[in-house]
Amino acid sequence: MKAKKINSTISNWQMTKRKNRLANLLIQIACCLLPIVSFAQYTQIASLTPFNGEIPKGSLISDGTYLYGMASFGGINEDGTIFKVKPDGTSFTKLHTFSNTNGQWPTGSLVSVDSFLYGMTPDGNNTSGNGIIFKVKPDGTGYVKLHDFIAEGPSGSLIYFGGFLYGMTHENIFKIKPDGTGDTVIFRFPFSCINGCLPNGDLVYDGISLYGMTANGGANNKGIIFKIKPDGTGDSTLFNFSDASGSIPLGSLIFDSIYFYGMTSAGGENGYGTIFKIKRDGTAYSKLFDFDPSGGFGLNGNVPTGSLVSDGTFLYGMTEQGGVYGGGVIFKIKPDGTMFTKLFDFAGNSNGFRPYGSLLTDGNFLYGTTSFGGTYNYGAIFKYALTTGITENNLAAGFSISPNPFSTQTTITFNEEQKNTTIKIMDVLGKQIKSIDFKGRTFILEKEEMKPGIYFLQISDEIKHMVYRKMILQ
Repeated sequence: MKAKKINSTISNWQMTKRKNRLANLLIQIACCLLPIVSFAQYTQIASLTPFNGEIPKGSLISDGTYLYGMASFGGINEDGTIFKVKPDGTSFTKLHTFSNTNGQWPTGSLVSVDSFLYGMTPDGNNTSGNGIIFKVKPDGTGYVKLHDFIAEGPSGSLIYFGGFLYGMTHENIFKIKPDGTGDTVIFRFPFSCINGCLPNGDLVYDGISLYGMTANGGANNKGIIFKIKPDGTGDSTLFNFSDASGSIPLGSLIFDSIYFYGMTSAGGENGYGTIFKIKRDGTAYSKLFDFDPSGGFGLNGNVPTGSLVSDGTFLYGMTEQGGVYGGGVIFKIKPDGTMFTKLFDFAGNSNGFRPYGSLLTDGNFLYGTTSFGGTYNYGAIFKYALTTGITENNLAAGFSISPNPFSTQTTITFNEEQKNTTIKIMDVLGKQIKSIDFKGRTFILEKEEMKPGIYFLQISDEIKHMVYRKMILQ
């Protein structure tokens, strides 16, 4: 009952097929009235169809060879699909079609653990219809339903560490082993909502605590930022959102060594969402940017629903609405709130419309999906070329990484002896995985608990020269 009342404040993710078709038709009509635009940096690498899947509402992941994602609808049963495609747009493959008993209408993203992809659906199971947890191999075989949600469906996506998958439903935080055993609720959001309710986005883990956001509840009933230890102890509210600070966050946090960065879908100076940062202890909250309704659409974009991604210099993100054509934008901004730049306007048939998830980067391109638009108006998969990367300096040219890609370890070899060099490893969301103060010429990087995927190596010296290199862990 509580979730139903709260859901009135945010978009209903479990819309009926009839409503989807109507919304799609309206977008097609709107797109036909708008001029077609083309940007050299933007490439539509695949258009979704009713057969392969339609209306993706999550984000892509990469294993270094393929991009993997899910579509909320479409497929043989019209209940959604799992797909993969190469970054150049070739080898698009539908891996799995969902059904009303084995998962239905997926809205989150996949996570890779060992040789399987794991994910959740908010609907479809044999008992309550409140969704499932599943796993499937990257080639589409070995699909297994691991868990049926009984009381409330899941929200966001799973994360993995320490032998457990962690995730959230509309009412609790849970953990479960990759084989489907050990399901444990570690925290329940109180019925009063004073400590937040209706969590959205994904949890993030800094090695000590889990952090996340709720779209409602808290002191102002506008959502909160919370932290809790993986065993369920130490839960605390770090920040209460408000109309002024930004409200109703729908994405996830990302963090560097000092700050968390995130977005709200509403609130702020103009009521159309914000970009913010906050220290991990809940202090130093700073609103970096207010999205606006300029010209009736919000030329810089508005209503962001996903998360930010970092390349070490800029934060990149998308809005679901606003821009020149009203179909959302891609933007970048520096972590101090300066140099906000709109990079791209989504226009409809030519390049997609209404992105709902988050971006993925490999250092050269941003990858993402749109819920509508594209060639067939059922959503698009795209990439956007980053042409303003970090300029290489003498330090940057003076080392090599071999092998790359690697599976167990790789060696970083410098041309000259290093005295005060810092080596940092970050994932594609900008999250710091490791930091090492290094002296010498050769450093061996071990896989340890790093999962297969794309990482960035940041090398900096005492003069603060800095360079990034992409690494692929297979």
